[in-house]
Amino acid sequence: MSDGIGRKRAGGADLAAGWGAVTAAGATLLAWAACCVLPLALSIAGVSMAGTVWIAGQRTWLTVATLVVLGIGWWVALRRGRACAAPSRLTLGLLTFATLLTLIALAWQPLLEPRLLAILRTLR
Repeated sequence: MSDGIGRKRAGGADLAAGWGAVTAAGATLLAWAACCVLPLALSIAGVSMAGTVWIAGQRTWLTVATLVVLGIGWWVALRRGRACAAPSRLTLGLLTFATLLTLIALAWQPLLEPRLLAILRTLR
């Protein structure tokens, strides 16, 4: 598809893969943050988010599901790239963003959480 000035627009499957990956990665990042940092930060701000306990328990399967969705998204984009029509820049941007969110989620507990908790403790 073209937008009238020679650039390709994203197709339905490309956009679905990209937005699906971003949604899954965002949910995974939320699940990893929901354990300790997010409730503490929200309590400092005076907001309660009781549902974080539930989502924190779901982080293992959310992470696995995100990796599957990301794998499918990149597979669709790369397969399309080998065919006659390359994937759109929007799709590649969404998949890249989702990959970065997933990497942050995977690094959350060993690297980010201890530092963020130390910072939040000083704010109390």
